Amino acid sequence: MSSIGKTMVVFLLAALLTVCRTVPDAPAPTVEPPRVPEGAKVVAAAGDIACDPSDSDFGGEDRTQCQERATADLLADADAVIPLGDLQYPDGALDSYDQGYDPTWGKFAEDSYPAPGNHDYHVADAAGYFDYWVSKDRPTGPSRSGYYSWDLGSWHMIALNSNCDEVGCDDGSPQNDFLEQDLAGTTQRCILAYWHHPLFNSGEQHGDSTPFGAKAFWQDLSAVGGDIVLNGHEHNYQRYGKQDAAGQAMSDGIREFVVGTGGKSHYRLLDEKDPNYESGNTTDFGVLLLYLGDDSYSWKFMAVSGAVLDAGGPVACN
Repeated sequence: MSSIGKTMVVFLLAALLTVCRTVPDAPAPTVEPPRVPEGAKVVAAAGDIACDPSDSDFGGEDRTQCQERATADLLADADAVIPLGDLQYPDGALDSYDQGYDPTWGKFAEDSYPAPGNHDYHVADAAGYFDYWVSKDRPTGPSRSGYYSWDLGSWHMIALNSNCDEVGCDDGSPQNDFLEQDLAGTTQRCILAYWHHPLFNSGEQHGDSTPFGAKAFWQDLSAVGGDIVLNGHEHNYQRYGKQDAAGQAMSDGIREFVVGTGGKSHYRLLDEKDPNYESGNTTDFGVLLLYLGDDSYSWKFMAVSGAVLDAGGPVACN
């Protein structure tokens, strides 16, 4: 081949590689919406939500981050909203909450039942987080502990605080005692618990670290036949099959959803997933919509585009 021919081949290969690099990710495939149990209550959940209001991308057109306004638009028809921690970046300061979270997800504060994340504790004692929710007359737990419970239809809902260095999570801690006593006292048919740090996580950012307190939560919930656990922290969506606290698949185990897609940014998934990983998404912001019936539940993960990217149910309560 002549030197001119070789030059042309190199040029064409370089052009092809450039095109390949700039082709956007293919859109996630949509799925059919789930069958909804009759009379179901609708819960909308996500964490890792609002950017710093001073961020140049806050509320902007960059679809790779700062989409809290778009995800807030998906909350309007929910009976309850569960913000899954790290609600306001970078540090959960009250003035940032007032400028960032409040005009977006805060429009639904009166129906919200929050849990704190690690960024909320970047301010001493998570003062911004607790001051914001106290101002909205929303539950924050005894002495601003971040853990409490409430009922919705036939479901018992438990908010926990997985910032274990701050509040304690293990057996014998006040929080673990609360959880055990609360579970022993409920007469509801179905149980959902939520906190920020997931026990099972196939995410690239935090998947190689297991939060020690989350396992104690799982053990108590498994012992009474808990049904659903919701978490944030990893900025993507993940769904897991029913399992116990040791990660063993169980027909009467707990199904975990990681929903860190509230608007801040995205994290990739590990190549090697946890054994009971079933589905995930790393490219779309959105919320998990749960349809909680009298003795069963369905779910769908809805993107800000309105597309349904994951769905299932009804599944009977344990």
